[in-house]
Amino acid sequence: MIDLLAGIGRGMARWFAQLGALARFAFEALHALPRLPGAGRRVAGRILLNQLRFTALEAMGLILLLSGVLSYMIISTTITQLDRVGASELIGKLMVVAIVRELGPLLTAIAIVGRSGTAITAELATNTVLGEVRALEGMGIDPYHYLVLPRLAGCVVSVCTLMVVFDVVAVFGGYLAAAGIGGMSIQRYLSIVLANLTTQDVVLTMAKGLLFGLVIGLIPSFEGLAVRRGPTEIPQAVIRGTVRSIAVIFILAAVIVGVAQ
Repeated sequence: MIDLLAGIGRGMARWFAQLGALARFAFEALHALPRLPGAGRRVAGRILLNQLRFTALEAMGLILLLSGVLSYMIISTTITQLDRVGASELIGKLMVVAIVRELGPLLTAIAIVGRSGTAITAELATNTVLGEVRALEGMGIDPYHYLVLPRLAGCVVSVCTLMVVFDVVAVFGGYLAAAGIGGMSIQRYLSIVLANLTTQDVVLTMAKGLLFGLVIGLIPSFEGLAVRRGPTEIPQAVIRGTVRSIAVIFILAAVIVGVAQ
């Protein structure tokens, strides 16, 4: 029993130590933003554009597919049942609450973690193992300016943008299901959806985009730069960055739901 409690205590101590290290990393990354020099802004801008291209533009097809298929499946399987009980108006609540506000941000973030979060961890871990981070420090360049900030900003902008794309396509996919299966006109469909869309839904969705983007930018960067010993740590860092990012995203989503109620 004592050994069990001791093991739990050591695990909790390691967890709090890692949480503290991540919080310190996040503070240093955000604190580095006002100290970014003029020349550094140009370099960081080019890296940011590359990050936006990779994270947002090249992921657009995946988001379109996820959004269209998900909304069509959900609406097509529920609209017939709702029509039978005379509750077709609930399709708007289902679309706004279940898809636009909850599943949209969550699935967008998970897709970006699996696609771009893993790439960020692997890239920064490789840079660390090859000594490029030490070389930047030796030249007087802050690694946060060159490696972290552009990826952090790129993830935030990309997640927020892709969430909007996800929601717009989801509304269109839901209409295809409502029109094809339930025979609903586009005027009635849009009036039902817009009647259920509130300012709170928009604010919560954008808040999730901001928070999820910060998580995807910070945790993979932290895990990548934490690699020290050799190339064998790179896949382990990628796994840690992916798993921890997804776990934090789910926790944040649950917390936001609790606060919004």
